[in-house]
Amino acid sequence: MKQMIRIGFGFVALTLLVSCGSLNQGGIGSRLTGLVTGQSAAVAKPAPSLVPAEEMHANPGKYLRVNTRNLNAWSSLVQAAQNNGRVTWVDQTNTSMTFENGLLVATRGLVRDLMGADVSGSWNAIRNGGGTAQRRHDFLSDQDEISTELLQCSIVSEGTEVITRAEKKISTRRFREKCEGERLTFTNIYWVNQRGAMVRSLQAVSPDAGYLQIDVF
Repeated sequence: MKQMIRIGFGFVALTLLVSCGSLNQGGIGSRLTGLVTGQSAAVAKPAPSLVPAEEMHANPGKYLRVNTRNLNAWSSLVQAAQNNGRVTWVDQTNTSMTFENGLLVATRGLVRDLMGADVSGSWNAIRNGGGTAQRRHDFLSDQDEISTELLQCSIVSEGTEVITRAEKKISTRRFREKCEGERLTFTNIYWVNQRGAMVRSLQAVSPDAGYLQIDVF
């Protein structure tokens, strides 16, 4: 497998997501090419219908709204399973995403999935208002083998911010997490409400899949 290219992200490119409308395309998929030798485009799927915002607001905890930024495609997900603190959500195309305390730990059905991740240190740092953490991310290589990347991460609070999610304003505290490994670098952003729950995030999936914006209803 080819040597992966280390990349960095400008802060401006990572902040083009504060509304729930269309987002500019972008993410690690188009920039970090070393993990990509056989997969370069997503398999076409039917466009899932979005659940109306009114229904999402009326049923807290039932829905996620996700934007796959490389495809600039929104989808609504419903909860499918819970297991040891991890919650799996699925959309109408059977694409699934698994989260632990709002942090992405696995995907299935994207162009190159995140097969698994250990993010417990990142969540502890967020709860403590910032700090450092080590992550482990597992990807499926072109040889159908698991490729593991260890990342050192720094989490900082960027203060309070009022966000608008489906026409409703929410007071949040914003955190930025920068992670660097031998072959991979990315930055995630999290918005946590006054109860300590994550209500919005921008999270990296894999070099092919890029970033997801996740709104939690």
